[in-house]
Amino acid sequence: MDAKDNRFFERFSPEGKDHLLSQLTHHTLPDGAWLFHEGDEAAGICLILEGEIEILKAAGVRDEILGIFAAGDYFGEVAVLDGQGRSTAARARGEVAIAILPGAALLEALDREPVSLTLSLFQNVLSHLRRTNALFISEIVRKEKLSLVGEMASSLMHDLRNPLTGIQLAAELIKMDHSDDETVLCCDNIRLQCDRVVAMAGELLEFSRGETKLDLAPTETTTFISTFTRLNNDFFQTKEIDFSFNAEPAEIEVDSMRLLRLLQNLVTNAVDALANQPGARIDVYAGVSEGIFYLTVSDNGPGIPPEIQDRLFEPFVTHGKKGGTGLGMAIARNVVTAHGGTITFETTPGEGTCFVVKLPQFADAA
Repeated sequence: MDAKDNRFFERFSPEGKDHLLSQLTHHTLPDGAWLFHEGDEAAGICLILEGEIEILKAAGVRDEILGIFAAGDYFGEVAVLDGQGRSTAARARGEVAIAILPGAALLEALDREPVSLTLSLFQNVLSHLRRTNALFISEIVRKEKLSLVGEMASSLMHDLRNPLTGIQLAAELIKMDHSDDETVLCCDNIRLQCDRVVAMAGELLEFSRGETKLDLAPTETTTFISTFTRLNNDFFQTKEIDFSFNAEPAEIEVDSMRLLRLLQNLVTNAVDALANQPGARIDVYAGVSEGIFYLTVSDNGPGIPPEIQDRLFEPFVTHGKKGGTGLGMAIARNVVTAHGGTITFETTPGEGTCFVVKLPQFADAA
């Protein structure tokens, strides 16, 4: 876009606009380049001509994105008007073309323009400040929630280890005295379920710290799916839902325990969505194609509400679930990302939803 079409110039007189346009300097920034950092002296107002700029604020150990400005937007007027340093940082989101209007040129032009223009500029500043404050407070609240989750998970791990270890030892003793296949299978299930409980608490603790540690090991798609169905067989039998599991044989290298919990989350969410729906169906597929491991979960439920679709993978976003924490999908995305993969979904109101997880077949391909 041409700089003259930026909305910053909407209320300027033709003479004032022409003068300011003559003062602009044009720049191109590569992806990830910093335009300025917090505390930097304000060189002027930034007009975005092409691409996007993200505005960030330091919050603890990392920067938090407070907003994203696109072509036609402008920002940076606060530091110019109050004469102080930058209160936030700005970074290119992809390649960006911008124009910089020197602060001195703006202040000089405002002296010649009607007071209504200055008031309009201040209204825009206040609008930005209100939105930024709301986002920042929301982020602080989110961090406090995660901190509480971390404390809870740490306490759970401490309190669960001893009783679960006792349960596992008892199961091993039963196996020693009863070697029939059914008893051995039940005891193995007990051990695995105990491991899952401890691992879930550990996963919550890692998530609260912003970590995801994987225990990668080779397995088979068929083994992965059969393990999942074996652990959830009793659960499936209590639901009036037609479950379908299909695995095309292939070797994969993943953190099976974490992926089992991811699949558990997707299936449980689908079950909740299908509550009391006649003809309810859930289809799970696992297979490999061209070096990519595909894991899909489809249902014929009501679909994901539009109001949460854009935020589905954010922490503490939940809808229509009694007792839901809103952490399941956020943790699932972290697990997928740690594997070097992606998780997406397609949903249609009244027809259903399909989640698609794509991971590298082997770790060295990530």
